Amino acid sequence: MKKVLALLLFAAPVYAQAPATQANPAPGCTATPAQLAENKKVAMEFFRAQGADRVALADPTYKQHNPAFKKRAEDNKVSDYEEFKAAFANPQGRGGGRGPAAGPTPPQGNPFEVVTAECDVVTVVHKNYRQDPTAEAGKFYEVFTFDTFRVKNGKLVEHWDGAVINPPAAGR
Repeated sequence: MKKVLALLLFAAPVYAQAPATQANPAPGCTATPAQLAENKKVAMEFFRAQGADRVALADPTYKQHNPAFKKRAEDNKVSDYEEFKAAFANPQGRGGGRGPAAGPTPPQGNPFEVVTAECDVVTVVHKNYRQDPTAEAGKFYEVFTFDTFRVKNGKLVEHWDGAVINPPAAGR
């Protein structure tokens, strides 16, 4: 028993330090490093593009998992792709873009904090600033949000994020 324990104690650091030999360790994934880089470019372009250029990034099979966006599609009796087009064809569309915020301006920073890709899935973690509702006007705090996309053949085919359906504003 002591020999087995000694062997495990000796081998554990070796396993912990073993370098990854595969560019993408997901079982069954055949994406090359170049394909992973291209998938990242497509996902990041979503945040840079406007109007028709943004709409062109989505495949007609596009599937949405953001519940507020999905609810709008259901309420409008359209597909996720049709709602994508309606929201992003015009930046002032159906609430798909962020308009200018009223009040103090938050600090500026790098919106792309982390971008990762594994197989056909790309996650972008964004650094944002939100106004602190417990402090005086102009006081902001740092918050991180994410968008995850499935990318196939250079097109966005699926999207997830941490959005929720917000209750109506008081008095509505």
